[in-house]
Amino acid sequence: MTTRRNMLRIFWFLGGLLGLGSMLWAQSEFKPREYIIDDIHIDGNTQFTVRYLKKQLGLKEKRLLKKHSTFTRRLLELDRLSLETVYVKNGFLDCSVADSFSTDQNSEVDLFFSIREGRQYYLKEIMVEGNENLKTDQLLRMLDHAIGAPYNTIKIKNGIREIKAYYANIGKPLAIVDDSISTNGDIGLFIHIKENPTMKVGNIAIVNNDQVRDKSILREIVLKEGDLYSQQKIELSKRHIFETGLFSSVSIKFADVDTARGKLDLLVDVREMRMHYFGFDLGMGQDKGISGSEPYTSIDFAGEWFHRNILKRGSRLSTAFTTSINLTNILVRPKTEAEILYIEPWMWGFRSATSFRIFVNNQVLPEQAITKYGGEIALTYKPDKRVFLQSGIEINGIRFRTEQYETTINESDRERALTFALRRDYRDNFLYPGQGTVLTANAKLVGLMLGGTQDYYKLETAFSQYLTLIGPFVFAYRFKVGWMDAFWGEEAPKYEKFYLGGATSMRGWRDREFILTDGKPQGADLKVLTNAEIRFPLFWRLGAELFIDGGNLASDIKSLSNQHFRLDVGLGLTIATPLGPMRVDYAKILNPSSKKEIEKPWQFQFSIPYAF
Repeated sequence: MTTRRNMLRIFWFLGGLLGLGSMLWAQSEFKPREYIIDDIHIDGNTQFTVRYLKKQLGLKEKRLLKKHSTFTRRLLELDRLSLETVYVKNGFLDCSVADSFSTDQNSEVDLFFSIREGRQYYLKEIMVEGNENLKTDQLLRMLDHAIGAPYNTIKIKNGIREIKAYYANIGKPLAIVDDSISTNGDIGLFIHIKENPTMKVGNIAIVNNDQVRDKSILREIVLKEGDLYSQQKIELSKRHIFETGLFSSVSIKFADVDTARGKLDLLVDVREMRMHYFGFDLGMGQDKGISGSEPYTSIDFAGEWFHRNILKRGSRLSTAFTTSINLTNILVRPKTEAEILYIEPWMWGFRSATSFRIFVNNQVLPEQAITKYGGEIALTYKPDKRVFLQSGIEINGIRFRTEQYETTINESDRERALTFALRRDYRDNFLYPGQGTVLTANAKLVGLMLGGTQDYYKLETAFSQYLTLIGPFVFAYRFKVGWMDAFWGEEAPKYEKFYLGGATSMRGWRDREFILTDGKPQGADLKVLTNAEIRFPLFWRLGAELFIDGGNLASDIKSLSNQHFRLDVGLGLTIATPLGPMRVDYAKILNPSSKKEIEKPWQFQFSIPYAF
């Protein structure tokens, strides 16, 4: 009897486990239902068209070749507020929008927005009092609202914030700016200002800096004790402190306010980052060889050690080793680079990063091999994240091996050079630009009074612009030119020649193979490159591009004028990634000249991100 009872217990126990396992498996297989927007219905609107109002919505109707919108109740609420905002910005202060939705058995959702527009109000007058340090005309310009125009409460609120910012930047951070309205017919706006005392900066205290000295933080603050308070300078100081790379967060706030003496103390609260690091990284991106080729897509493996706070003064010391594999030609030996870098953020009382670098680079290509080693001192100035300016001095040793006409030539040079680099990047998005421009310039003067075995100069500059056309279509173009020449009638070194061909220049040719002699790439002293393309999304994360590339290589301007401008056209498919668009391009040469180009005038290219 006992045995039978035990058997029943075991049976029920195993059955329970089986049932629990089934429930867990069923839960693991459960996937939440995705509701897709089918149609959007809007009624009650007389001032704006349905088409215009739908453009203001984040949720979009299901359409061919367009990314569908997934419905959630939160997104519906946000779209309801967006429609109300459209009306409020145009003087419909009493407008209200009601929303609802319905679903069907196919998980498709119809949205309904019912609008009650109400009356449209206009601004009839603006009355101001209390503005002793701000002229009324200047205040009205800050409000940026015309008398007789539909009352835009959002524009008024933005103007009030600008007025407060004005006072905060002239030493009056305690100024009070209040606004009220009268709605007897149209809107009468009344602004009352209480300016309060002018304040100067008192004591500046630093807290939570355990590893970085106070002095290294105070030098980044553009306000000193006794200066007139300025919120603009406070924000600039926060940015300067953050740009040191020593802190994960920075805040500057009032610590003590003495209105009788017209002084306020500042409290600088920082959160320090980890000051040293050792590790290895594996990633993908664009790299540029140590010769004159265009950038190529590479897989990089890097090992690095750095300390960002040497002697607790914010100076940085690092050592790194990097190897890069060119994905367009994986059979070529990887480029390798090793360096020791020291960066001093302040030099002789000036805020500009000064770097001291010792390095060695090696790159082996099918037709040549180059090793460059030496040292560099550079001064870097970055007024903001969009402008980069650098000048420096290089002392290099170069070993160069090339093969020409079945002959191996070995050269060894010593270079002394002045360098200059400028980058001005005003794109709205660095990976997926839709508007803006980029200007770059690089120059190098080698030899002459500096000494060494080479005397030449090299210039390279590029300009790109991005324009949003209709909807999501973006037109982008670039013009790039490079020029080098030797002094005293000599020939410029072969290891600095310009090359074309590849996924970031002339896409109808393989990497560096724009000019071939005996099947080997040949460089030139003069380079001209133009690119233009139209970029647009397809569906999901996929996009496409139509492009045309033009360019040429020559020994000088006269030779260039006697040559035909080479062209290729093509199309590409892109997929959006966090690193930028990963793309596959198909390009065809329009005017092939050699037998190889005539036999195979097309080329596939793979790269990440965009060509420019």
